[in-house]
Amino acid sequence: MKHTVTSIVCFCLAILAASMGRPDLYVDPDGDDSSPGTKAKPLASLEGARNAMRALKKDLGSPKGGVTVWIREGVYGFDSTLKFSSEDSGTHDAPITYHAWPGERVVFDATIPIPSGGFGLVESREDLARLCDAAKGEVMAASIEDPEIREALSRSGSQISYNGRMAMRSRFPNVGFAHVDTIIEKGSVYAEGRTQGDPPQYDMANPIGGVFTIVEKPTGDWEAEVGRLKKARITGYLAYDWYRQDHRMAGIYNGQIHLLEYSRYGIQNNEKIPRRVVARDLLCEIDQPGEWFYDDEDCVLYLWPYDRLDDDDRIGVWAGPPFAVFDGSSHVTLRDLTIQGTTWGDGMVVFKGGAHNRLVGCTLRNTSRVAVVIEGGTDNGLTGCDIYDAAGHVNLSGGETRTLTPGRNYVVNCHFTQVEATDFYGRIAVRGVGQIFRNNLVHNHIGQVMTVGGNDHTIELNELFNIGMEEGDGGAIYSGAEMWSYGNVYRHNFLHHLMCIPEAHPRGGIYPDDLNAGNTIVGNVFYKAAHRAILVNGGAANTVAENVMINGYIGIYNTSAWAERIRTDIEKFEAGELKRGDKNDHIWRVEQVVGKDGWNRPPWSTKYPLFQRVMNQEKMRFYPIECRFIDNVFCGNAHAFQFRTGWGQNDFVDIYEVDYIETSGNREIEMSSFVDPKRLDFTFCDPDAKPSIPFGKIGLIVDEFRSSVPDKTSYRSAVRDHFADRASFDPKAEYDSSSINVSLYLNTGRLLVNIQ
Repeated sequence: MKHTVTSIVCFCLAILAASMGRPDLYVDPDGDDSSPGTKAKPLASLEGARNAMRALKKDLGSPKGGVTVWIREGVYGFDSTLKFSSEDSGTHDAPITYHAWPGERVVFDATIPIPSGGFGLVESREDLARLCDAAKGEVMAASIEDPEIREALSRSGSQISYNGRMAMRSRFPNVGFAHVDTIIEKGSVYAEGRTQGDPPQYDMANPIGGVFTIVEKPTGDWEAEVGRLKKARITGYLAYDWYRQDHRMAGIYNGQIHLLEYSRYGIQNNEKIPRRVVARDLLCEIDQPGEWFYDDEDCVLYLWPYDRLDDDDRIGVWAGPPFAVFDGSSHVTLRDLTIQGTTWGDGMVVFKGGAHNRLVGCTLRNTSRVAVVIEGGTDNGLTGCDIYDAAGHVNLSGGETRTLTPGRNYVVNCHFTQVEATDFYGRIAVRGVGQIFRNNLVHNHIGQVMTVGGNDHTIELNELFNIGMEEGDGGAIYSGAEMWSYGNVYRHNFLHHLMCIPEAHPRGGIYPDDLNAGNTIVGNVFYKAAHRAILVNGGAANTVAENVMINGYIGIYNTSAWAERIRTDIEKFEAGELKRGDKNDHIWRVEQVVGKDGWNRPPWSTKYPLFQRVMNQEKMRFYPIECRFIDNVFCGNAHAFQFRTGWGQNDFVDIYEVDYIETSGNREIEMSSFVDPKRLDFTFCDPDAKPSIPFGKIGLIVDEFRSSVPDKTSYRSAVRDHFADRASFDPKAEYDSSSINVSLYLNTGRLLVNIQ
């Protein structure tokens, strides 16, 4: 009788199940997917294990107590996505878990391997002439013959890694920015979604971007490099401190850099500090270990390795698809896996639906996409994961906005940072209704890392620091232009060392912007937290209560300066004078979410009566009415409150005189009120002191999924010492382009993460 591989596996598993009660499966790099999946005869892949599980469940149903797929140590390559559907589900009492064997390191690697034995020192006179002096005798090169590797290296934004550590595309300068000297041409301007008409056309022979020079002297011959390959790029702040751009160079002529494309604002210097840029993808700018460059014309990869290359070193170009997609499955867990090297798809791991699916204790790194996307289902989430060197960290969404049904998806006890990724923004986005972001550690991000939109989210017990070190404006936690964003709670978070760039547009800690309304910001601790620890930019019905603000500049800020202009602009949007759907088209945008006059109907009117009350005041709804700033504590700040009524130097009033804002119970205290400020322990000495904040429980914690955490005293003290002589904002500080890159940047990713 002839049997298929699946029927054989099913038969073997049925025998195993009958004899053992719980038919756990085993996967090994040396296994075989035609094997029964026993410890003695393991499978070779998670896909093979999933298929064997399907066969088992089809024959026997869900095994009592569930099934664990034990994955033995090794590096598993993958070039296809592991997909979980409803047929792969477990139950609450019989979950399905894919688990690394205890104490063993399991890596799923989507990179295309580049043999390390193919590298040799650069020795030819022609190639040496293209290197800077520091790189000669250090940089190695490999001819790339494989068409697949060539294609992967030639993609815009391609990346490589070296023994799991992200290598850095060649850049100038190595840290921070060079500075624009003279703006010769602004360049063509076009803003998608705002500018009328089609975008302007261009090509390398007919560039339309801006033209400028820089102050700093390049390491090598940029003009020759750009003229030869035309792949170099400029990244930076070419118009505003809060808007980061990325453009191709069309050429360099007599030191003048010509950009290829149009941009949203062109090149302009309306800010107080010089415009700032980074040049990337130039061979002559490899000048430190870890940098690399790919020559598309000669098909040669150049690398200055971190250490001496050995034959067993693993070098690879990121090339793979998403590792796993959960689409309709429930009660499936991936545990203690390292996943790396993906570069296309929505994310490295994607949850599209289902319920109670989890990533537990996993490390996700080295991806040019978002590491984890949770876009639907309920009770799906991450626990105890480490995510770093990712272009985006996590998109957390779910629930139903029209009915205000919560998704209850979550990110708990996870660590988010960048270690080698100097240019990755690394966003954390929370959207939809009713998500949870709790006990996470977030640090070492160049800009506004966390954005929140929607309703009823809980953001609590997180530690955020060293965020926004290169960007003007923005906040560590930002929400903007949603007058309907009621129900979001920011509670018991610790935000510290949010350092503003001297003379740049100042920043905020928790920042509800552009009339964002209905937030509750309660019991948070801020230390050296930007220019304004809590920056409420005009929104209504915001409660700011029982927060502690220490050694900052402004504790709590609010404004009515925008109100009248926004109110009068509504008529211009209605008349078509302004483009419909712009962020300032507030009432129309609210109605796209809640329906015409939806604030007067359930569920919005019943769940958020303040929303109904505010929106029915046609004039005052654009003012910060129904706000409560109560029982907050201040220590060592330049100003406790600031309320701005206009844009003149004297357009400020005492917030206690603003009759539509409740202010009571706010007070000043001394630094001696805290247990150990020098170690950033802001527990109150008096256990009965108010507000009652569980400071010792903020940030990462040891639990069943995370066996250890970084020593908080150690890293907090190191950060404090580095910035000991700097205020988070100093109105008298001057921007010094010769020293800013050294003083501003502290790589706390390397401080806390040991790459293995």
